[in-house]
Amino acid sequence: MFSRFLFRLLLVVSIVSIGVWYFFQPSPAQAEDKYVNVYCWYGLLDQETIKEFENETGITVRLDAYDNNEVLEAKLLASNSGFDVVFPSATPYIAWQIQAGVYQKLDKNLLPNIVELDPVVVHWMRNVDKNLTYSLPYFWGTVGIVYNRDVLEKVFPKGFEQNLDLLFNPNNLKKLSKYGVSLLEESVDVIPFSLMYINKNPNLALQEDLDLAAKHLMKMRPYIRRFTSSRVVNDIVLGDTAIALVWSGEAQQAITEAKEQGKNIEYFIPPEGGVTWIDAMAIPQGAPHPKNAHAFINFLLKPHIAARICQNTAHGVAVSRAKKYMSDDILNNEGIYPGKNILKNLFLNAPPKTQKELQFERERTRVWAKIRLNEY
Repeated sequence: MFSRFLFRLLLVVSIVSIGVWYFFQPSPAQAEDKYVNVYCWYGLLDQETIKEFENETGITVRLDAYDNNEVLEAKLLASNSGFDVVFPSATPYIAWQIQAGVYQKLDKNLLPNIVELDPVVVHWMRNVDKNLTYSLPYFWGTVGIVYNRDVLEKVFPKGFEQNLDLLFNPNNLKKLSKYGVSLLEESVDVIPFSLMYINKNPNLALQEDLDLAAKHLMKMRPYIRRFTSSRVVNDIVLGDTAIALVWSGEAQQAITEAKEQGKNIEYFIPPEGGVTWIDAMAIPQGAPHPKNAHAFINFLLKPHIAARICQNTAHGVAVSRAKKYMSDDILNNEGIYPGKNILKNLFLNAPPKTQKELQFERERTRVWAKIRLNEY
């Protein structure tokens, strides 16, 4: 009698449990049919592109924006973010986020437009994600030097050359310091240039070279007004700085805004070599609409869509045939699409792969923190 009663009780509990579980599961229609949650850098996806995707697919885009990788990473690592498509920087972020299991594998069968990717940018990206298993390159550009020509002509009446000496020679900085000098916030953007300036290979993880680069940066340190990524455009346009190390996309924005005010701002990639950056597309683990995410990524790889985004943002886009739809002022702007002579001297900071390289990365971060605090 007891065993029969217990059996019936367990049966009822099981049926109720299954019913409750089923009731709270999202249906396929809820999961996939209507939405895609996109988290991108501020100002890089325009409403015209969003609307065209929505009209073509019937999927509504819920777009949110961020202004630095730390904000994105905090949301990705803290919990299930709820985002379907994100645009993290390739190095060092995607490299260690892949190791942390942050992203799901891409289904290449859902991405036929992957054939449109630029082979040069793909080659750089393979240093981070060898087989493009978790990410695809999209936005890309360079780190270079932006300056106010009118100010520099006043400071250097006999002329000046567009090379690393302009920003990394402490004697030049001493003359420029009252007009404002700034560097980017992260070590991966600055220390490679310091290494190049002292004729060291920025791609070798050598402690002795790092020490020499740090000592040189400390000679520059008294003349640096600030380390910033978010303020660099306003600073150069408003005249708070006269020269800065900057990402190419922000440099183009500064040039455009300054021109409207009659100011003469220019950007160049040092002939000694330069650092490239890539912001890639990836789908986080637990994304609520993975098929819609693939559809959105595939849509952005269409050449005419990529061309429009590049035209609107002055950011290079890693879609080869997009150039067919671009204006000459974009195509001829080497600050957006560097020519072959510049391109051959560019490199992407490779993420650490060995214990020695990992130790170097940690030491570089530690040294950079001390430089910024003026305590090295």
